[in-house]
Amino acid sequence: MTWLTLPENRQAHLAVELLAKDERHPLQMFLWGPPGTGKTRLTVRWLKRMLKEKPDARVLRVTAQELSLRLRGVFVPPGQQAPKSRLGSLRRADALVLEDLHRLNPKRVPALARLLDHRHSYRRATLITSREPLRVEPLSLQPLQLRLVGGLVVAIQPMGMPSRQLALEKLAPIARKRLAEFTRQWLVRQAGASWRALAAQARLVRARMAPTGPMLEPAAGRMLFADLERPKARPSELIRLVARHFGVTEGALKGKGRQPSLVLARQVAMTILRRHTELSLERVGHHLGGRDPATVRHSLQKIAKSRLPLVTGALRELGQRIDG
Repeated sequence: MTWLTLPENRQAHLAVELLAKDERHPLQMFLWGPPGTGKTRLTVRWLKRMLKEKPDARVLRVTAQELSLRLRGVFVPPGQQAPKSRLGSLRRADALVLEDLHRLNPKRVPALARLLDHRHSYRRATLITSREPLRVEPLSLQPLQLRLVGGLVVAIQPMGMPSRQLALEKLAPIARKRLAEFTRQWLVRQAGASWRALAAQARLVRARMAPTGPMLEPAAGRMLFADLERPKARPSELIRLVARHFGVTEGALKGKGRQPSLVLARQVAMTILRRHTELSLERVGHHLGGRDPATVRHSLQKIAKSRLPLVTGALRELGQRIDG
């Protein structure tokens, strides 16, 4: 997974490196920023750094939805014993990543606060991500806020145009050699501030451009990538297309049905949305019945590993229809 240190993420990167040292430094970090700014990349980088420093370290990465389920009923009134099997790995992990804190069930806030107290007492590092900064309100979050402000609190900002251009040139060096500056600026404007979209642009540049030849001026360069100006497919249109291909209704794709054929169609729909839009895992799940990112990630992995003709054929045919 590619990582580039830019002005917008330099402080967050330094904080992650500091957290990984685990010696006389804060053992907890709260990282917040909009989607597409690289929070997931930073968490993966931190976990890899921890494993490099301590190959036998126990690492764990969970979403807020998963944590809400695992914390349900764990912390009971004083005098009663909490079930250790549902909490043990969260307590014992040497490095714990909690993603999307903004989606945590408010009822689990006191339980999470006590979990953080337990981990801190045993000097175990925790990295928490969120789309939203810390706020004073609502009052129910104050016990958790007191724990979060005791560690590192860092914001990661969306990439500005200079950083986007630098990232494109680092990810696809051929762009600087063969594309005029005006064309490079146009490419990064098409990608927006999302790391995922920018990486996709870089892959496209590497795939379409020959390694040698004269520099392409704006007209020739934009003609090479003219399809990028086509209107992007809407999620609702893609879901409708998948439903028709599998002979099911859109409501069934978004519903709770668990028939094998319907589950497969739903997983293909998630894959199509992920490939042909810039939606995050959370937004993909939102468009398909409000499913959580962990479910979407599992579905994407299942489809990526599948070699069933039904799956590969559907992805190929649907991709051709979408691309025109």
